[in-house]
Amino acid sequence: MHLLRSKYDAILVGIGTIIEDNPALTVDSKYESTLNPIRIVLDTKCRTPKNARILDGKSKTILAIGEGTEPGPIQNAEIIKCGTDEIDLPRLLKELSNKGVKTILVEGGETVMWSFLKNELFDEFNIFISSMIIGGKMTPTIAGGDGTLKLDDLLKLKLDDAQTLGDGILLTYSKSNN
Repeated sequence: MHLLRSKYDAILVGIGTIIEDNPALTVDSKYESTLNPIRIVLDTKCRTPKNARILDGKSKTILAIGEGTEPGPIQNAEIIKCGTDEIDLPRLLKELSNKGVKTILVEGGETVMWSFLKNELFDEFNIFISSMIIGGKMTPTIAGGDGTLKLDDLLKLKLDDAQTLGDGILLTYSKSNN
């Protein structure tokens, strides 16, 4: 994951990931020559805890919040307002592009993943299959959301690459033209 992170301008997650896992979203120190990517959090209501690791100043952090949300003072984070009930992803991506962010690794949970997939806001889709099984009925899926039952509405992908990474496998897909 750290090698994959090191190849992107930014890493994007949702507020659920920040609250549940409190990740640093940085690149491991053994990849010293690489700068840490910008950390982007989809946080409509600005619920990022003041002691969250993403606010440690080790890399630039951007909080994408709702238009009507007043964030109050937040150290080590830039605020971008876009959307009301949920973040307007195309608008956010355009603003990030204007700031020089050209590549984003979306590491979000099932809600964030579904938002990007259903709106086809991706060029490449990577799935890492670990050598561990979490299991359980409450285990998050790759993409939550409504899903589809209609064959015509399925998001079709093309497998471009499969490689062994550590004890797991990284599958790389692109959008299928079929």
